[in-house]
Amino acid sequence: FQQISWVRRRDWHILSSGVYTYTNDERFQILHSEGSDDWILQIKFVQRRDNGTYACQISSNNGLIFHFVNLQIVVPKASIQGTESGEHHVDRGSVINLICIIDKSPTPPQYVFWYHNNNMINYDTSRGGISVETEPGPRTKSRLTIVDTHEADSGNYTCSASNTEPASIFVYVSEGDNVDAILMRKSCGKCIASQLFFLLSAGIIAAVR
Repeated sequence: FQQISWVRRRDWHILSSGVYTYTNDERFQILHSEGSDDWILQIKFVQRRDNGTYACQISSNNGLIFHFVNLQIVVPKASIQGTESGEHHVDRGSVINLICIIDKSPTPPQYVFWYHNNNMINYDTSRGGISVETEPGPRTKSRLTIVDTHEADSGNYTCSASNTEPASIFVYVSEGDNVDAILMRKSCGKCIASQLFFLLSAGIIAAVR
């Protein structure tokens, strides 16, 4: 006589014994056909917390036998090209081109959704001039294009798909001179900080002398 059980090694919680499950989590189920030697532990809608080692425990007159299975949960992740700085600057009236790449997806998503300040814009007909092209594959690629941009197009843009960690970037739309001014302010901010540090250092050296 043999009794088959599945145990979660992390906390040694007995998930099943025979065809009966001993967990309140309804995602866990035992698949077994009468007369078969297969006792399959099925986990539906897997989550990160399901990651870890599971033990198939066989109880018989000769004692216990364990077979361990390591389950590694891979979470697909989105990334927007050119987002190292976390922001993107464009001139008013020009075109916004954002490319989203989704990696590590066992099943490539058929749809990739783009959001502007939490509002989905894939099918935004009121704004017009918005298009989304998606190429499913091992590395799913989705391109968001917005033509004739204006200040209202500024804001946070997010690329997302089913069961995927989203990616975001902040887009600034302004007149060409304003874009230069913003970049100049950032550059000058660093220059001023360096000058202040130099003057402070010089003052300390002079005081010591």
